[in-house]
Amino acid sequence: MKKWAYFGVAVLVSACGTAPQAPLVTDEDGQTVIQINTSGLTCYNSGCLEINPAGSVRAVGYKRTRIPSGINVSDGTVTPEEFRRLREAAMLAGGVGSGSDR
Repeated sequence: MKKWAYFGVAVLVSACGTAPQAPLVTDEDGQTVIQINTSGLTCYNSGCLEINPAGSVRAVGYKRTRIPSGINVSDGTVTPEEFRRLREAAMLAGGVGSGSDR
């Protein structure tokens, strides 16, 4: 079972090695936010997530899970702290995710 966990981490790291980092933009409050890529991976700070504005998030190699409460992705952006929380939730989803998770 541990080999699958290591495999998932390896896939996540390799995916982020080739994926461009998400653009950082400034919102109307002057805060730096991460622009979400709704048609693929959003990568930031060595972590890549597939964020669905309809309410789910998935890390490469993990199952899809619900976006934690208090995080609004409907405007297409998240703060670096929200991205960290999304990544944590996605990594806790467990299991080896696949195309059938979508």
